[in-house]
Amino acid sequence: MTSVAIRIAGANGDGIESAGALLAKVAARNGLHVFAYRGYQSIIRGGHVWYQVRIADSEIGSFGELADILVALNQDAIENQKTHIKSNAIVIFDPSKANADSLQSARKIPIPLLEIAVSQSGDPVMRNTVALGAVLKILGLPLSELEDVLRRTFGKKGEEVIANNLKAASAGYNFQGIDAAYSLHGDGKQRYLLDGNTATAIGAYAADCRAYFAYPMTPASSILHWFAAHEDKGVLFKQTEDEIAAINMTVGAASAGVRAMCGTSGGGFSLMVEGLGMAGMLEVPIVVVESQRSGPSTGLPTKHSQADMLFVMHASQGEFPRIVVAPRTQEECFKIGAEAFNLADRYQCPVIILLDQFISESYKGVEAFDVNVEIDRGKIADTSTSNGRFKRYALTEDGISPRSIPGTPGLEFVAASDEHDEYGDLVSDMFAGIDPYVEIRDKMYEKRMKKLDTALKSEPIFLPELSNPTAKHFLVVYGSTYGPASEAVEMLNKEGLDFGLISFSYLLPLDAEKTREMLAGKDLIDVEANYNAQLAQWVRLQTGVEIVKKIRKWNGEPFTAEEIYRQAKSMVGV
Repeated sequence: MTSVAIRIAGANGDGIESAGALLAKVAARNGLHVFAYRGYQSIIRGGHVWYQVRIADSEIGSFGELADILVALNQDAIENQKTHIKSNAIVIFDPSKANADSLQSARKIPIPLLEIAVSQSGDPVMRNTVALGAVLKILGLPLSELEDVLRRTFGKKGEEVIANNLKAASAGYNFQGIDAAYSLHGDGKQRYLLDGNTATAIGAYAADCRAYFAYPMTPASSILHWFAAHEDKGVLFKQTEDEIAAINMTVGAASAGVRAMCGTSGGGFSLMVEGLGMAGMLEVPIVVVESQRSGPSTGLPTKHSQADMLFVMHASQGEFPRIVVAPRTQEECFKIGAEAFNLADRYQCPVIILLDQFISESYKGVEAFDVNVEIDRGKIADTSTSNGRFKRYALTEDGISPRSIPGTPGLEFVAASDEHDEYGDLVSDMFAGIDPYVEIRDKMYEKRMKKLDTALKSEPIFLPELSNPTAKHFLVVYGSTYGPASEAVEMLNKEGLDFGLISFSYLLPLDAEKTREMLAGKDLIDVEANYNAQLAQWVRLQTGVEIVKKIRKWNGEPFTAEEIYRQAKSMVGV
């Protein structure tokens, strides 16, 4: 595989993300594989930010570690990024804004970015576009492809903006002394550049989600942005006053028969817990997105973490069934974004999509999704089942009761957050100690909890995926760590170290017996972005298998394939 990593760095407000996104789109439209990730701070202007785009001629799952090309828009970019580039990296900088003398072994290309931007467009901000043109030339990519991308990106701003950007990019592309240093060849397939949040939102919409409620909270906010931008497509979205309102509105919409979803991060999910329990008691099918970021409290609000897993699984007062799924790729974000609603309807319980900052906000080139997804609303009652009075919470062998769509004559019922009987009439604590009510509490509680057993028997999905089953050593991961771990396995195997990968996306429920069989007797190395190795704890609780070797990270940055490779290699004594 040939891959090139380009890091653009500067200050917030310098158009770092715009330049990176344009570069990634050009590459994706040229049939190349793309993975992009940004590092930013929780301030609007200033500070230091960077955007890394990795381009390859075959499938990739991470943004890489050390950059091959650095675009430094100020001196801070030189100083902060000197340890994040290869020793022989190509460095583009403006000599009026930065001094690159400290990068002794790099190939330095001084370009008067600001001067060119002003002369070509009159706008100093377009120095990032000048640099983008130079990067395209170095990569051997055609400048002509940029015009279409600019039209799609800035079309609403008018022809003058598009023309000025093209002039600036062309000046950088044709700057004297810049030659093509790479020759990347795509496969002819044009790809869409999507982050995990957008892919999740599209999957939800394809599955007929028509109501989304959220209070903006990084890194889940862009899901709200997507639904707000598609209000004209029959979507109800609401930016609520807080996360308590968001989940309660979701429960209300789902109770009315609408497929509904809410989204947040760990701090907001903390506020949603009581509403989640209400959905569990009412057996309302809702979908909740929890995109993890560094905590506790506000923590690092723009940084990565996988430390909410056990919290999400156990968040409640009392017990009730919920399904927890952690997509591993942007493609799986779409798939699970749709599938979550079928699971919620089928088992009449909350489904939590557990994302994280890395997968929510990283971009990957993906092929077009098939949006014609199957819709399964589960057990829907009709008037023939009511016999004069509808048992909304009828005791059943599989724990799933037929539910009615509100407004159906003869299928009215009481829905309350207290314990209830089959009709929804309250049991509560006023009847404590009276045998008939003790019995119905036992049976109703057991009925709800049976749902996960039914799911395990009915769905062949609740176990990890195993690659290279005859390998000697295995990395064990969940969610977004799958991408860099997959590349690390390839790197290890190229050295003859015989590695495989065990990856979890369906976390709860878990087929404990089959998972135990899969893990037993293997040399396992747990890899996750938290301190307490929560996946390893979960595996031990469910299967009894203890994963002794652990690679952990909690500094707010996602794993790179290279660091997993290095640590895994040392753990097997090489």
